[in-house]
Amino acid sequence: MLPPKHLLTFLFVCCFSLPLAAQQLLNKTVSIEAKQRPLSEVLTTISKQGNFYFSYLSTILPQDSLVNISAKNKSVKQVLDQLFNGDFVYKESGNYLILLKKSQGQVYYLISGIVTDRKTGQRLPNASVYERQQLISTLTNNDGYFRLRLKDKYPTAAISVSKDLYADTSLLLTTGYDQEIAVSIAPATYQLKVVDITGHTRVEKTWFGNAFLSSRQKLTSLNIGGFLADKPYQVSLTPGLGTHGRMSGQVVNKFSMNMLGGYAAGVDGVEIGTAFNIVKNDMQHVQVSGLINIVGGKTKGVQIAGFHNNVLDSMKGVQIAGVSNITEGSMEGVQLTGAIGQVRKNMEGVSISGIGGINRGHTRGWQVAGAFTYNGKNLDGLQLSGIGNYNKEDAHGAQITGVGNINRGVMKGVQIATFFNYAKQMDGVQIGLVNIADTVNGYSIGIINIVRRGYRKVVLFSTDVLPFNIAWKTGRSELYSILLGGGDFGENSKAWSLGYGIGKIIPFNKTLSLSTEITGQNIFLGAWENDAQIFRLQPSLNIKLSKRISLFAGPALAIYTDDKVVPMPGYKSTDFGAHYPSFKIGNSVTMWMGWQAGISLF
Repeated sequence: MLPPKHLLTFLFVCCFSLPLAAQQLLNKTVSIEAKQRPLSEVLTTISKQGNFYFSYLSTILPQDSLVNISAKNKSVKQVLDQLFNGDFVYKESGNYLILLKKSQGQVYYLISGIVTDRKTGQRLPNASVYERQQLISTLTNNDGYFRLRLKDKYPTAAISVSKDLYADTSLLLTTGYDQEIAVSIAPATYQLKVVDITGHTRVEKTWFGNAFLSSRQKLTSLNIGGFLADKPYQVSLTPGLGTHGRMSGQVVNKFSMNMLGGYAAGVDGVEIGTAFNIVKNDMQHVQVSGLINIVGGKTKGVQIAGFHNNVLDSMKGVQIAGVSNITEGSMEGVQLTGAIGQVRKNMEGVSISGIGGINRGHTRGWQVAGAFTYNGKNLDGLQLSGIGNYNKEDAHGAQITGVGNINRGVMKGVQIATFFNYAKQMDGVQIGLVNIADTVNGYSIGIINIVRRGYRKVVLFSTDVLPFNIAWKTGRSELYSILLGGGDFGENSKAWSLGYGIGKIIPFNKTLSLSTEITGQNIFLGAWENDAQIFRLQPSLNIKLSKRISLFAGPALAIYTDDKVVPMPGYKSTDFGAHYPSFKIGNSVTMWMGWQAGISLF
């Protein structure tokens, strides 16, 4: 009796050799020449040369029919295929070769067996066993057992066995009959390279991939990720239930029609899904779904979804979704989104979103959104939104919004907002109620302009209209804004004033400079309906006493529009220019030459 170790080895060799042993009759070599000879005679000649017997039903094989055949040193299977034109299948049983007529439908056969670890001999669960030509696959069970049902349409079957962290193993088997095999696979001995994980290795790990792909499909994709096949079409009801079965994740299709949803390795043509499409690698040309498209690799062409598109690599083309679009890599083209559109890297083109557009890389083009836009790096183009725009680094172009713009870097261009603009460095024009910048090499136009490294003054002064006035001047010396207020506290000449203006400094030397200002102010005379409006053009000579203190004085051209204002008792009368050289334009406009003088602080 053999020792147990030798007995196991003997059994293993026998099991692995079953397909070869079972095929010994069909593989025998024969030669035959026959012209218009009875079929029974030809079969007898073949059987004598091969030293075996034929078995068949006379009702399906007319023995007296005359046949012609010429074959030299051919296998029995080749001779029989030539003799019967492929209309019969052959099964071996001992020393008999059974001839069976092919049915009208497809003939199938089974390949089953076990998969073991070559080093330990342990049976391996969840190993993928698949046939490359027919794209039929299965997974081994917990005992390492598998079973494949294949169509008898090819002379050979290319069986592959793959498992994560194991080397791939392939077998070439003769087809047409049920057979059992035993396959051992070796653990991978090479060192895995350190690589960046790209989108197409993660599509199964997305929330949607986890929800709609079975664990068997994900294991198959993990085991045989290196095997891809091209097919002209795919029709599926759900992932795994279609023309390619569980191998759909390894097939690149020219046309794919998914009744509910589909799963494919790639698309090189057109894919249509009623609910969703999941593509593991690249998609090019057209992808349309009622709800969701997910592509793990690069997308080139048009992607349309009623709800959401998600590309885990780059997008080049047009991406349209009813609610949201996400491109994990770079985007080149047009992104149209009903709610939120996102590009995680660089974008070149146009992004239009109903609510918000988010780009975390560089943008070269337009970001347009109903509420807000965000750009994570440099902007070269336009940000346009209803509420706010944010750019994290430098910008060259325009930011336009209904509420506020923020640019954290150098802004070369225009910022326009109803309420506020901010730029770290402004090399252009800001237009808004409040404009803020660290430095400005252009112009800030608004009610309040704050330049942290610019022109800032608090001014105390008197004029020919009001004896006590204070003003806050901010911006650049080339163009600054003025917020001013004043009053008169006399017993019968009370008045209060608020106003706004702009000014410019023209330096002569370190001590002397000329300021030219235009202001407008409302003067309250006891009732809001009786306020007077005065506009002034007032140049002043400035004398710098120290770094923070200057004196100034100069003439002023004042213009008062008389709207028949009647001051309340105790308030100043409206004959503002009565004591100065004045003249009237019509009956309602009075102009006169006045003055102002004061001190500038800070």
